[in-house]
Amino acid sequence: MQTRAEAHRQRTRSYQFSLLTSRSADDVLAEFAARSLPGIGLAERGANYLILRPQQRRRYGGDIAAVAAIAIVLVVLMLTAVTPVLIVLLPLAFAPAVPLVLDHRPDLAISAVPDDESGATRVTVHGQASTELAASLDAYLGSLPRPELAAAIRQPIGA
Repeated sequence: MQTRAEAHRQRTRSYQFSLLTSRSADDVLAEFAARSLPGIGLAERGANYLILRPQQRRRYGGDIAAVAAIAIVLVVLMLTAVTPVLIVLLPLAFAPAVPLVLDHRPDLAISAVPDDESGATRVTVHGQASTELAASLDAYLGSLPRPELAAAIRQPIGA
């Protein structure tokens, strides 16, 4: 069993998957929302999408990094009034963004949109996923029923 710190440092990889299913978009999204996925939970739900993020709360985000960067820029600009040489400290304003760039926690978006032409639903999943999360998603997405081949093939216009 891994500790919380080890789970936080767990590497993720890019995850992208798209398929057609015969289930309705509402049913697919409701099933995703109800599933228990390893280390990730529902963060936001829209009419045609879900956003999944890690369950633990994170205090340091983009908003705090932006405020810190602005404060650094203002301090450096005030110090340049003393001596213009201190303008070389201006790149320090990028320092608050470094933890966000190095963050590799799972973050996924799932969309389910009805396809007007075939009557099926297009399910798309993309984002960052751990190995366990990717295996769980692959198992679920692989279990979705595919539309019949004849219904998925578009008929030529005028035929």
